[in-house]
Amino acid sequence: MLPHLKKNAPVVSLQNSINEELIAEKIGVDRTIGAVIGWGATNVAPGHLKQTTEGNFVIGRLDGEITPQLKEVKKMLESHTKVEITRNIMGHLWTKLIINCITAPLGAIFGVELKNMVTNKKTVAIMAALADELIRFSEYLDVELENFENMLNVDFFKIENLEDYKRVVMVLQMVAKQRGDLKSTMLQDLEKGRKTEIDYINGYVEKKAKKLGVATPVNSAVINMVKEIEVGKRKPSLKNADDLYKRVRIPKAWRDYDFEKDKYAEFAIFNLPLSVKHEQTIMTAGVYLIGLTAAFAQAFSKLANSFIGKIFVRKNEWGIANLVLSKFLENMGEKFAELVASNYGLKERDSVDMTKILILYFNNFNMRFSIKKLSPRESKLVVSKEANCPYAEAAKKSWS
Repeated sequence: MLPHLKKNAPVVSLQNSINEELIAEKIGVDRTIGAVIGWGATNVAPGHLKQTTEGNFVIGRLDGEITPQLKEVKKMLESHTKVEITRNIMGHLWTKLIINCITAPLGAIFGVELKNMVTNKKTVAIMAALADELIRFSEYLDVELENFENMLNVDFFKIENLEDYKRVVMVLQMVAKQRGDLKSTMLQDLEKGRKTEIDYINGYVEKKAKKLGVATPVNSAVINMVKEIEVGKRKPSLKNADDLYKRVRIPKAWRDYDFEKDKYAEFAIFNLPLSVKHEQTIMTAGVYLIGLTAAFAQAFSKLANSFIGKIFVRKNEWGIANLVLSKFLENMGEKFAELVASNYGLKERDSVDMTKILILYFNNFNMRFSIKKLSPRESKLVVSKEANCPYAEAAKKSWS
């Protein structure tokens, strides 16, 4: 194509994997535009495509600059769906690549759509193991990963213990509710008798991992099994899960966990990763509130000490600040509840939904609790009184 392109013509990669580096080698960084496609489609028949999921485009240059040319590309792509311009296109590309590395090859190996993988006890454990491995590998890259679908922090897929594993299972099921009909592009290739793009998806990650000296055994096993299917040594089937279990280590606790029998499984999604808890704690730390109160008091001191203030308001600056701050916190609580309800799909406002919001709030502060009763009309949470929580200790000192 090079002889037919104008010298200033951009090339936009609307492909899976990360091909922007290769394109930039050919035409330069200035003319290379990366893109992430957030929607999915399936080949139904020759000349017949079906869009299976909703989503947007994210586009950007490798150098992070936002140019008039980039804005023009945005206008063109907006004829189909919404388009976001980013200064960190590599962060978005790596996040999407990791998603593809999980869903595309495993869909080909098991021969089913996403909704069937996340609801199967055996296959969801392999998905979780692969996700955890890929997220951990990403820490070795000089790239800041963006959130999944601009919402879900990638640390949600890190697994340190059984409770984290339960969270990952529920997150995958939440994603499947939105994108359950997604059919693996690699499975579509196999059904047409073509080779898959495994070398450019999981294979791309494996090359990077080997270069950095990082072991990715689950990813390697998945690559090998897809290639076995390509050459006819095996067929796509749920039975392939048993062979994968022999090739990679899946913790026994994961294999034994049955989410269908766990009546509190849906609450696992509110078990926040440690990094997110720390972030939330910093954002809502007591020093922030003290500073905010002091700022309000200073702002209202002129009013409180004025002639009108002394006659009509009859409160000092701290009294006014407390009133304003309490209203501010009340509004923040409402916004917090609305945000949780929106992000986690809580449509009702019954006792169970309010319990979920409180569980997320308690998890933010690492507070221990147990569920004693759960019903739409009345639910009961018991918060631990054990003095092993720094926040509880700080609260006791404040109360005294």
